[in-house]
Amino acid sequence: MDKVAAIEKPPLAGALVDLTRMLCFGPAVLSLFLLGVMLSMPNAPVWSALVRVLLLGAVGFAGGFVLNDWADWRADKAMLAARAHDAEYLAQLRKERTFTGTRPIAAGIISPAGGLAFALGLIGVAAAICLTFPSPNRWYLLAILGYCTVAEPTYCLIKRKQKVFPIATFFHAPLEALCPVAGYLATRRPDLTPLGMFAAIYCWEVGFNQLYDTIDVENDRLRGITTLSSVLGVRFVAGWAFTFSVLCTAALVFTWRVAHAGPIMLIGVLGAGALMAGADAYLFSRPTRSVARRTIGIHLTQLILVVLAVSAGVALHWLGIL
Repeated sequence: MDKVAAIEKPPLAGALVDLTRMLCFGPAVLSLFLLGVMLSMPNAPVWSALVRVLLLGAVGFAGGFVLNDWADWRADKAMLAARAHDAEYLAQLRKERTFTGTRPIAAGIISPAGGLAFALGLIGVAAAICLTFPSPNRWYLLAILGYCTVAEPTYCLIKRKQKVFPIATFFHAPLEALCPVAGYLATRRPDLTPLGMFAAIYCWEVGFNQLYDTIDVENDRLRGITTLSSVLGVRFVAGWAFTFSVLCTAALVFTWRVAHAGPIMLIGVLGAGALMAGADAYLFSRPTRSVARRTIGIHLTQLILVVLAVSAGVALHWLGIL
């Protein structure tokens, strides 16, 4: 039996990729780093820095996702057993983890020790990339990486102990909010631009995290986690997300103003913000899990639209068109 099970195990490479979840969330993650690095180069591109920032984002964030799976593997193992025949849950797993369709550590494909070693290896590579930047930029990046490395498993612990108010969400939001800050500080010194980006993505993540919990209610219940959607319902979460969508858009407008980024960024920010807030309002009118799932996709799309607008505006400025 063990021999058969071993043969049926997915390839290790695929399981490692699934641990990082970058095939699912990679575009949104990299868009955050690209937002910061593009705003840091308003006059001319520094291609080597841009490539290194994106590589740092991919490797560093992948390490964080692996740390998350490692910290939660016991709870995830119980959840996999409890929902082994839940078609909706299995479909969501397959969407996030293409090769295995499951959580590799919890499913026994990768050992907890192996998962931790993989996470620390990725973080070590990310630290090495940080050191390729000049001082003091390297120290900014290493400080951000160090905070995120500690914050990710701590977030998992806090979330398991929270009651109704989503304390863990506010603790976790800086992990995403620091991504564009890292992209900016890779080549620049601190000013109001990274502060505006931090505020914008912090608000985005606080709204998005609770939206994501609306389709994760059963998972959280099996883990003993209390969330806003499980206590106050999807309509309340829609109102919560709408509030933080408006705040996110306002912070992005502030960023546009202090960065002197040009009209294309403003148009993109306002258009994407209206799309996101409209989706939240529709969810408020139809508070179902299927609508919530589509709303999550729109929130991710909003990030990418903003980054495309910023990138287009900066690139046109490089060409002397704007």
